Amino acid sequence: MYALPGDVCTDPVGCAVDAVSATVQASATDFMLGGLGRAFVYAARDVAATALTVLDDSTSIDLSASWFTSNVQVIAAITLPVLVGLFTVQVIGSVLRREPGGLARAVLGVGKALVGAALALAVTQAALAAVDQVCRFVAASAGMSVAQAAALFFDFAWMATSMSPALQLLIGTVLVVSFLLLWGVLLFRKAALLLIAVFAPVAFAGSAWDATRVWTRRWLEIVAALVLSKVVIVVVFVLGAAAFSGTGATVDGQTTTSEPGLSDLLVGVLLLSIAMFAPWLTWRFVHWGGMEAATVMHSTVAANPISQGARSGLRTGVGLAQQVAITKGVGAVGGRAAAAGGGTRAATGGGARATATSRPAPPPTPAAHGAGGGR
Repeated sequence: MYALPGDVCTDPVGCAVDAVSATVQASATDFMLGGLGRAFVYAARDVAATALTVLDDSTSIDLSASWFTSNVQVIAAITLPVLVGLFTVQVIGSVLRREPGGLARAVLGVGKALVGAALALAVTQAALAAVDQVCRFVAASAGMSVAQAAALFFDFAWMATSMSPALQLLIGTVLVVSFLLLWGVLLFRKAALLLIAVFAPVAFAGSAWDATRVWTRRWLEIVAALVLSKVVIVVVFVLGAAAFSGTGATVDGQTTTSEPGLSDLLVGVLLLSIAMFAPWLTWRFVHWGGMEAATVMHSTVAANPISQGARSGLRTGVGLAQQVAITKGVGAVGGRAAAAGGGTRAATGGGARATATSRPAPPPTPAAHGAGGGR
């Protein structure tokens, strides 16, 4: 039997055989675990290369393709009756509420729907091209691409040779899942942009009715978030590499690197996690920024002297119109009352005169006989 440390080996041959057997088993176990750990690390390397290559490439979304424009035309033809229906509902509601401003908003909403649906795809394609240029500029300013920045955190050769098998399995699994999710986010961005862009006519048709006007704002927020999310991912990796690893463009164009370690690996995992939530973070920022801009615009317009003068003049005009209407109404009521009173007095006077005229004369008073006899 193999002797434990501190024990006296009584059978040298048996102890030697046990020692060799234990060493072979340990080596086989380490070889299997090490091979499995390296397999996970290499799998993470391949997935990372694919995801970062897709991110580094220019956006392959082409909203001017014939197959896409034909589908947009079909959706636009279906949306036209919807636009007419929303316009009719807005007009009917404004008439019932006696609100002239609602009629103006209905006409303006139809104009926004037609112009917005016609320009939405062109503007979105231009925004995608501008975002690609911004990403290239950010990478060129830092002196590295996104793949190079990620390589500063994820040195897969070092992980495959210097880490324990257990840590290789753990880190490899985390990286495989994380890079798969990042790849899924990029694919989701492409599919979501195509799907949302094709419904642009429906979104802008909501401008014709007050209750559906939010469709346009939500469509703009989602498209802006999906388009700008690529910039967030590039900034997270490139500037994160410059901040945490001490790398970046120097004055003479030279770049400095540091030896990767476990801390850099953990920082890279953190940045990768932030990049996965880039669309959601961008949407929250765009939504917050849009609400803040609308609030500031509303307060600015409200504080404008021209707007204040217009509202003051409108209130004065409404007050004068109300006073004139009340005066006319009171005068008309007073005239009718006076006319009715005059007619009543005339009828009363005529009746009195008729009564006085038709009253019989009093009978003559008879002469006193006594007085005549006395004479």
